[in-house]
Amino acid sequence: MTHPAGIVQAALAAKTATDATNVQKMLAESFGATHKRPLGDKWNNHGLMSTSGSFDLKLIENVTNMQDAVIERHALLKHGTVAAVPYPSPQAAAADLFPFQTAAERARMVTVTFEESDKPTGTTKRLTPVFRDQGCGLRPESVPTTIFGLGGSQKDGALYQQGAFGLGGAMTFRNARAVVLVSRRDPQLLTAGEQDLITVAVVQWQDNVKGRTAYYLVDQKWNTAGDPGKPWSCPATEVPDFEPGTHLALVSYRVDGFHRVREGDERTFDTVTNTRLFRPVLPVRFTNMIARGETRSTNLVGLEYRLDNAKQTFDEGEDALPFSFEGTTYTLPVRYVLFAKKPGDPGGRRSYVAHNHAVLFLSNGQTHHHWTPQQFKLKTKLNKLHDRILVVVDTDQLPIRVRTGLFTADRSELVRGDAALRLEEDLRAFLNDWDALKEENNAAIREALTGTGSEPTLEAARKISRAMNIPGFGSSGDGGSGGGGTKTGGTGSGGGGGKPTKPVDLKNDPTTITGPSTVQAVIGRTRSITYTVDVVDEFFNGRGQLTVDSDHPNIKGGHDITVGKGNKGRVRVSVAVSDALEPGTYELRVSLADWMKSSGGVGPTLEHTTKIELVEEIPGQGNGSGKPTPGTGTAGGPSQGTSVALVWKGMNDETTWSRTTVGEIVDTPAHVLAEANPDYAELAVLGDQNIPTVVLNTDFTPLKQYLAGRNKQLDSLANPRERYSVGVGVGLLLLKTSADQQAATDPISDRALAAAQNAIAKGVLAVMPAFDDLSKAAGLDDTEDDTNE
Repeated sequence: MTHPAGIVQAALAAKTATDATNVQKMLAESFGATHKRPLGDKWNNHGLMSTSGSFDLKLIENVTNMQDAVIERHALLKHGTVAAVPYPSPQAAAADLFPFQTAAERARMVTVTFEESDKPTGTTKRLTPVFRDQGCGLRPESVPTTIFGLGGSQKDGALYQQGAFGLGGAMTFRNARAVVLVSRRDPQLLTAGEQDLITVAVVQWQDNVKGRTAYYLVDQKWNTAGDPGKPWSCPATEVPDFEPGTHLALVSYRVDGFHRVREGDERTFDTVTNTRLFRPVLPVRFTNMIARGETRSTNLVGLEYRLDNAKQTFDEGEDALPFSFEGTTYTLPVRYVLFAKKPGDPGGRRSYVAHNHAVLFLSNGQTHHHWTPQQFKLKTKLNKLHDRILVVVDTDQLPIRVRTGLFTADRSELVRGDAALRLEEDLRAFLNDWDALKEENNAAIREALTGTGSEPTLEAARKISRAMNIPGFGSSGDGGSGGGGTKTGGTGSGGGGGKPTKPVDLKNDPTTITGPSTVQAVIGRTRSITYTVDVVDEFFNGRGQLTVDSDHPNIKGGHDITVGKGNKGRVRVSVAVSDALEPGTYELRVSLADWMKSSGGVGPTLEHTTKIELVEEIPGQGNGSGKPTPGTGTAGGPSQGTSVALVWKGMNDETTWSRTTVGEIVDTPAHVLAEANPDYAELAVLGDQNIPTVVLNTDFTPLKQYLAGRNKQLDSLANPRERYSVGVGVGLLLLKTSADQQAATDPISDRALAAAQNAIAKGVLAVMPAFDDLSKAAGLDDTEDDTNE
């Protein structure tokens, strides 16, 4: 029989499925029998551990469990009992318990090591992540109800713990071939006379007739919930070098992006952990033993720290989103960061942010839900920022009960209830109305539409428009904002048309406040309104502050109303309209009082009043309804045929494209399109009205091969290139319409979208030779004379 120290050492060294099986045999031999107890005390536990989402991301759950264990150990040592621990959050606990430790010292208490494991089978890669903490540790009898329990409530009342119902970490078990646990309770936390023990358990899978069960061995026969049965343990004196805390190895864990030699890109564990633990309770010490020539450890301190201490200077902004829920308004900080425009340049997003993370919803500093770049592109109007933006929404202002109900147990997504849907919709409108982001997006569109071929495209665009039978301007129908429409005057969001925003003549001292005279706001939503204050942005850093109040008793300034920072003379005001309010018309009073002149002394009070109409809904909201668009369908204005634009670009102009890229549809504000391409100058009068712009790739390989086969200089209006652009343009527009319609419930992936675009383009090219032959037979071949040149 193996000595107890040998069992502990073998468990700590287990890296492969064979290693885990050998430890399990040692435990059975030591027990003298094989008594199986299922995880969660349920034989159908495989289904209970089933969840959607990436198993790479789920590994972070074990990191937070370690942080919780360390916090609990030190909190109990300081305060004695769980009931006496006073901390309202994990961050508050860490600040009080570890005030003097450096980040490196704290990181040693929470470590992750990647070890080589079973050889990959096919394309499946496996490793063994080992999680070791210097936390409170576990007694043998507590293992079944804590780390091996499913859906327990031991953390439910502990506000200083990140977990709630004991599901997150267990979600990773089903992705491993075995789980090896070694744990020792801190002797200072044991009761008088309680023995200091080291616990060892191995979780393996048993195949049943209709499924699988995860089990571990215990010291007596187990039949049903309530039966006793503890995992193996031995006196800590047998292995005195094993310090209090827990060792957890997920043996032969299948991974997608973590099996890498190097670190620092968007799919490696360090980047994913820093992103998911944006503001970690404790740093994490990560050691990667996979295919390294030398052992090197990295302290993971969170993405917030990395951004704040980066060598590069990023374009950033902060604001506050007022969010109303159950009659109470909460102010949620929102931050955005714009990374380098080209992925390979210094300061690119891939060097900082985990793959597919564009918007982070935080709770206790940890990402609980995120939008992918594709979701950001589909949900917002900022269609050229999705591949370089990061938006961080901090939900800590919401009560913990609300946050627990918002997010799934494994922190992978939102629970699709009313509050979650409204939060996402309010954020969508909030981002769409952020002037700094709109300006950056328009600049990116201008850049995208320049550097293109010189051939005229207007006639082809008109053919695409007629084929689509578009009755008005903007086929995407996205002229409105989620928050409501502007009825008369001023800036404000919503409504179609409108001239582009003009630059403000900024002064050292403000002279006027201007804005909309009337706006509508939907009850239960957040409404953003932009006001113009003709003063330099630095004015708001200490000399004065814009204040906004309302005559509605339940819309209070500083609570339901937040005022953003000045941006080139414009200030965004956000109003959270509680779902408990009734329809009616009220006033928003915007004022600038008691401000300091640049020459000294107090300046005069400036005021502006906006009527805000609270409504249940706005007919046509989000579909371009609002103030009639000037020039639409009138003599001398843009004709119906110009409601779609066409642009040709090559791979030299668009570095994110490849030779298999067909193109894209870019919703372009009319004034931006008019500035970028003189063919569409007449659209300038449409202002911010979106014009769907078909952008096609001149270097698309099937197209180049087809044109090369014609062996002609194809540059007339009726040539095959134009026929291709019309056919593909119509197809891409129809595809975008379909993708937009299903975006909220079942967004199409980038890969599927590209495949559909390729199918459209190749389908058009397939019928073009027959069309060319037919036109030649009819004497309509516009390129015939070119053959003799």
